Amino acid sequence: MDEKQHINELDKIGVRFDQFIIAVNGALIAYSFKQIENEKMTIFLIPLGLAILFWSLSFYYGINSVRRLISTRIIGIFKDRNEIKINPEFSKIAREKFNQIGDVANKNNKRMYYFLYTGGLFYITWQLIEMYNRTF
Repeated sequence: MDEKQHINELDKIGVRFDQFIIAVNGALIAYSFKQIENEKMTIFLIPLGLAILFWSLSFYYGINSVRRLISTRIIGIFKDRNEIKINPEFSKIAREKFNQIGDVANKNNKRMYYFLYTGGLFYITWQLIEMYNRTF
């Protein structure tokens, strides 16, 4: 396996992992709503509401990240075509677009994990509040 194939395989693994994290976000949101299905609205639900909000943002940024990574792959395919290589102007535009979309995808990916972890912290806070309320 040459270096380019190796990089492509690692990229595929990364995208699959991001897709898994997106699915985890969806499951966390659904599970959280299921837990409070028959609950009355109280001030103690605010941390759970914030957790759901942050997981929703994580889901959104994850979808955007994967979508942009797919766009970079498409640009990469066209970038390697002969008619693009012959014209240096097209090659420069394709390379700039590739880098620009890749940078945004990386930022979205970082945001996805940030919001996932922040939502987890709010969920743990909510669980601690619930345990305290059941105890006293």
